[in-house]
Parts: sequence; structure tokens; C-alpha cells
Amino acid sequence: MISALMVGELATEPTARTTSKGAPYVTANMRVPAGAEALFVGVAAFDRTAGERLLKLRKGASLAAAGTLEATEWEKDGETRKGWRLTATEILTVYAARKRREPEAGE
Repeated sequence: MISALMVGELATEPTARTTSKGAPYVTANMRVPAGAEALFVGVAAFDRTAGERLLKLRKGASLAAAGTLEATEWEKDGETRKGWRLTATEILTVYAARKRREPEAGE
């Protein structure tokens, strides 16, 4: 596994899901610029805070996601396809950065 920090934009709307054991998580796909091309990375956030931040975003929003990156492989229509999945432990957004910089009431 690879520790990674990826910067890009959401290619899909985030979706709240639940594991078979009832644990909540959030998924989305992210477009990451790679020279003249782009990588599409599936993102899964099992961390509560990371999931909440991801759900506040919409398709096209800029973000950075940090976590564990894994190569994936699956079969579709008899053809083997390859891709990437990031299990995010942190989602960084402009919204979160602004919120951190704004003083709380009474400070």
C-alpha cells in the first residue's frame, strides 16, 4: 500500500453508504491531473470527519484527499480493467480551511 496525498476535483457526487455490519462511509470518484491526461481515483472515507467533509462537496469541487492508495483490478464485459482506490483518512477543502481560519464567537 502507498500513503498518498492527491489533489483534484470530484468527478461524481459523494454518496453515503453503509457496510454490511452497519458502519457508515462515503464514496466518490476524483479526477486527478496527470500531465496531459487524468487519473480517476475511487475515494472511500470511513473516518467520520473525512466522510462529513466529503459529503459537503459537490461534483466539480476542488479537494485534496490523503490516505492509503491501492491499485485495483476488476472485470467488466469480459475485459480486465485497472484503476486506483484511495481509502481517505483526511479530506481537505477550501471550506474546511476557511472554517479553521475564522475565529470562533467570543475569541
